[in-house]
Amino acid sequence: MENNPNIIDSLYVPRHCVLHSSSIAEHIRENRQLFLHKGCWHKFKGYAYGQLNKMRSKEPIGKRKELIEKYGYDVKFAYHVVRLLNEVEQLLTEQDLDLMRNAEQLKAIRNGDWSQAALEDYFSRKEPHLESLYQASSLPDMPNTDAVRQLLVDCLEQHYGSLDAAVTKMDKSSRALADIRKILDGYES
Repeated sequence: MENNPNIIDSLYVPRHCVLHSSSIAEHIRENRQLFLHKGCWHKFKGYAYGQLNKMRSKEPIGKRKELIEKYGYDVKFAYHVVRLLNEVEQLLTEQDLDLMRNAEQLKAIRNGDWSQAALEDYFSRKEPHLESLYQASSLPDMPNTDAVRQLLVDCLEQHYGSLDAAVTKMDKSSRALADIRKILDGYES
């Protein structure tokens, strides 16, 4: 429900890339839109900023250092910046996510076809555009926690069987009676 980009991505993996999926996983996948809300913009933007800051890092190590020597900047971090911005744009406008849509663009970045200046320009142009999409998006402001909880209960019941005996929903009067019983039991002791 927090719209972590890695988790959202996993819910939208293309069908042909899924090697195994349980019936519970399929049930979650069929209801993946329940997790989407406008908060995705803030979360994805935060991750994109993080990748941008890492790309600008002055002290790369290991393979990152090799990427900078080869391309002049860290193309792997750059790839993730653009990927995150493109994905949140789809979520805000379509309430759906096609992870393959920008594959050629992302390959070009990973191959060093974009300069760091081009990437920085892309980010600076895309951010205000996405902010306006966020304002106009028909995504709900917050996740529907009741619907997500029900999805969880459905998944648990699918796995374990009926949870009627394990899950009780007490209304206010039932809770008050239970509290009174606890108090009375304390007096009798």
